[in-house]
Amino acid sequence: MTERVTRAWTLYESGVAYNHRLVPDQYRTVETNTEFFAGNQWIHLHDTPAMRRLPKPTFNILERVASLFIASLTSSATTIRVEPLANFTANPSRFGHNPAADKDASEFANAALSNLLEKFKLDYRIRDALYDGAISGDYCAHFWFDPDAKPYGGAFERYSGEIRMELVDGINVLFGNPNDRTVEHQPYILIVGRDTVRNLRAEALRHGGSDTDAIQPDSENEDMPGTGGKVELDNDEETGNGKALYLYLYEKQGGTVRVTKATKTAVIYEAVDTGLSLYPIAWGNWRRQKNQYHGRALITGLIPNQIEINRMFAVTLRHLQSTAYPKIVYDADRIPYWSDAVGEPVAVRGLRPEQRIPDLASSFAVPEMSGQISGFIDKVLAYTKECMGATDAQMGNVKPDNTSALMVLQTNAEIPLENIRAGLHEWVEDIGHILLDLMGTYYGPRPVVVEKEYEDLVTGPDGAAQIDPATGLFATRTVRDKVVDFFDFGQFKDLWLNLRADVGATTYFSEIAMTRTLDNPRRDGMLSAVRYPERVPDKLAPRKDELIRELEAGGGTDANLRIYEF
Repeated sequence: MTERVTRAWTLYESGVAYNHRLVPDQYRTVETNTEFFAGNQWIHLHDTPAMRRLPKPTFNILERVASLFIASLTSSATTIRVEPLANFTANPSRFGHNPAADKDASEFANAALSNLLEKFKLDYRIRDALYDGAISGDYCAHFWFDPDAKPYGGAFERYSGEIRMELVDGINVLFGNPNDRTVEHQPYILIVGRDTVRNLRAEALRHGGSDTDAIQPDSENEDMPGTGGKVELDNDEETGNGKALYLYLYEKQGGTVRVTKATKTAVIYEAVDTGLSLYPIAWGNWRRQKNQYHGRALITGLIPNQIEINRMFAVTLRHLQSTAYPKIVYDADRIPYWSDAVGEPVAVRGLRPEQRIPDLASSFAVPEMSGQISGFIDKVLAYTKECMGATDAQMGNVKPDNTSALMVLQTNAEIPLENIRAGLHEWVEDIGHILLDLMGTYYGPRPVVVEKEYEDLVTGPDGAAQIDPATGLFATRTVRDKVVDFFDFGQFKDLWLNLRADVGATTYFSEIAMTRTLDNPRRDGMLSAVRYPERVPDKLAPRKDELIRELEAGGGTDANLRIYEF
């Protein structure tokens, strides 16, 4: 009897077949890249007796260059900023638009996005995503709303539900139209994962499922990325270690996204209307490829170079092991035993008059290895790094005698990464739009922690309010602090807000240049002594907060203060 499978599983098999038909096979490409990046670079390469006798050195230039690029791309914090769509100053009702509502909504949107990005630890997630992109060519973020979670650690008991985020391996994302990389153009999207049968059955029960016995352990893990994805605990009914492959099937019907979760033979829940306008999936490529949704990884195509580098080093090491010390050749008929102990004498008997001691034993010297080999290895290393876009300036191999020239070199070295950075910008902006859609759909009226700006009295060391000598009034200062406010996030469904991602590279030398730029307005009196250190990077001004408090306590006037060089 033929086993009945779910519709989601049928679509999954079609997506897997597509990935296998790509040239080269996408699953094999990801598997090879993953192992080589991890340093398992001699796997399947010692099948012959000659290869098995070779040492197995690994000079992992792929991992070093990829880590360097990712560190450069993530060297500064990532923010998502929201602004009103437009600022109508005349007769806004003519357009059916209220700019004041837009402005208010954008302020709360920025506060909510800031809280979410901090909760997600997005800067770390971006780093992990770029590692996925460098290795497999793709990176993906998947979002959903958890109605049982308590925001702010349960500080507001009346309110529940939080947005969740996870990174998904690109090979575990299947597009309904794989020749188009645009997420919103897809007829459906599949997210693939594995979970214990116990968890999947419990989830089916929570959604009203009755045939939970149809969820059975399987061994459908041969296409999971990495060796770790193919090794699981033994299936044990008592401990519940058995695992099954599950699928999220996202489709658009009637303008909203519907989701189905299923295994091969069971549906956990089906066609649930999420209310979302956008697929909760942000998709990015390291380098885009024509007419397919998969990107090209940084290390794809350079595996043969890495193999040859390791092989040349292995042969060189084998040569040195065999020829570093001279071999002793002796006449075994006259010297039956030769000791390798240091300084131990060797006895010779029955020596005829015409025979000499040097005729009985001598050392055998092997010709030295050609110097062309080491030169060729250096060239292969240099050309491989050059093809990857890694320069000496970017890798820190240039002596910084002239910091200005070094900054120019580092800026030029960043040019090959601009396309990657642009893709990262787009990915982060997609995340922002998805989060606004989720908040507008699920949050409703709820509290949000926002940063407010207000005027506060300036007090002296004794706590007394200070008088501004210019006006004779109490001196005040602008304070920004976090407070709790309430907002109806459902407005996001009816508003369109401009959204941008601020992601850029920051190096030690660019921070120095930024500080130098602040010197001119400071000397011209356009920047106060208090505001100047506020804008200086933290690493260039130790104990900056303490300095700012001291300046504010002293009034922050220029009469008693000098310009500090940070």
